[in-house]
Amino acid sequence: MTKVKVLVLSSLAAMTFVAAPQALKAADAPCPQQNETLRGTYISLHPTGLYVGTGPGTGPATANGTITFDGRGNSSNTFSASINGAIQQGVTVVGPYVVNPDCTGTLSQSDGSHYDFVVMPDGSRFSWIETDTGSVFSGEAARFTNQNQ
Repeated sequence: MTKVKVLVLSSLAAMTFVAAPQALKAADAPCPQQNETLRGTYISLHPTGLYVGTGPGTGPATANGTITFDGRGNSSNTFSASINGAIQQGVTVVGPYVVNPDCTGTLSQSDGSHYDFVVMPDGSRFSWIETDTGSVFSGEAARFTNQNQ
């Protein structure tokens, strides 16, 4: 074999060993479909918390409602909430979301609230926590409609 052929074959072999682990890592990601992992309507499961501070909008909090994801990074959340006994019904907020390949994600809503979440690889459930200062609010959600709707 000529030195050129050996050099080319050696280079190809080296590139294979360098590129293969990267391809395997991407293929092994639990949520390779990313935003498409969340698709359909989900129901809130025991969201509870506390908004720290004084004045309106602070105190113990709970909510119940649905959130719909379109699989393309858009969400619509309609709920009723009780914050320190003050009831708000039929509130709707919208906002973008991102699902990462490792099944973690973020959601920002039109009311200025922000969330981190972890979704099951099949998209059936996720747990979330609000990440805004002064908020101690978390919960879970489970899909109750077909993800293809």
